[in-house]
Amino acid sequence: MANMDTISEIKALDPSGVLESTAKFPDQCEQAWREASTIKFPPGYENIYNVVVCGMGGSRFTPRTIKEFFRDRIKEPYEIVEDYTLPQYVDKDSLVILSSFSGTTEEVLSCGQDALRRGARISGVMKDGDSKIVSFLKAQGATGYLFDPKNNPCGQPRIGGGYLLMGHLGLLKALRLIDIDDSEVVSAIAYARTVGKKFAVEVPTEKNPAKQLAKTLKDTHPFIVTSEFLRGFGNAFSNQINETAKMISDPRNIPELNHHLMEGLKYPKTLHQNGLFLFFLSQFYSKLVQKRYAITKTVVEKQGVNTFTVNLEGPSKLAQTLEAFTISGFTSFYMAVLYDMDPVAIPWVDYFKAELAK
Repeated sequence: MANMDTISEIKALDPSGVLESTAKFPDQCEQAWREASTIKFPPGYENIYNVVVCGMGGSRFTPRTIKEFFRDRIKEPYEIVEDYTLPQYVDKDSLVILSSFSGTTEEVLSCGQDALRRGARISGVMKDGDSKIVSFLKAQGATGYLFDPKNNPCGQPRIGGGYLLMGHLGLLKALRLIDIDDSEVVSAIAYARTVGKKFAVEVPTEKNPAKQLAKTLKDTHPFIVTSEFLRGFGNAFSNQINETAKMISDPRNIPELNHHLMEGLKYPKTLHQNGLFLFFLSQFYSKLVQKRYAITKTVVEKQGVNTFTVNLEGPSKLAQTLEAFTISGFTSFYMAVLYDMDPVAIPWVDYFKAELAK
């Protein structure tokens, strides 16, 4: 097990620069927001009556975060599709946004072709280049956010989440599908930049909350519990733990879990040794939901399952969302270090894709 406080050991496990990319999350957000929010869409993108975002994995949990966070502010129905085909209602009045950091995701390309057949408006958020989806967008004359991922040196989509997160939000702003002041975003990014310093590799474990959380999560089966504006983030953290730390995890949310999951903690008995409810608590949750957290924690602990609470401290909902992403990025990286794993490697996903291509 590598020492999280020994930089030379960490660098040996991280030849691709995942730690550097993780630390650049605020830079990714700043670049993407500045570039995407100022895009000028040509005529033909007006009068949109629904938005469908097509994405998988790291290119899915970011727009889902936007959907959950801004569900009371996005002016038209906004749905995430994680499949090969679009919902039946997609037509000429729909906007289909293709979300793929790499520009190669086959499910997303299939949805783009489906959108073209239906006459829908098409846009996208992805790395610029000569990928299949970028070529498809350009062939249709579609306007979108094609970025240079200069602040993601490791190249992994899930570690470049700032581009997708703020890229999607910026598109909504540019399309006038959401009203949001630039100051709200800028201040949230500034807070994430400040809070990230607490999690840096130079900060020793005894003073580093992300390193401490990594030790808490190691060898557990964590249930990432969030609510309301953070529900999309919960899915993101679970994804990062799966791919970066190579460990199982599940996203859950309150109040929904209160209607069934609490009765499912008796078996298997190993759950009482390995299970962990990781609560992300915010003072911006509604009062009813905050009350549920306290009672849920009691119910879980009475059944012999461990709990741990992360209290978010950001001054706004958006600041806390970026704070949570910052915590999750560093924590999942340090978990990989504790397991002596290369955090960028995804051998089984690579194997699956190779087999699928045959």
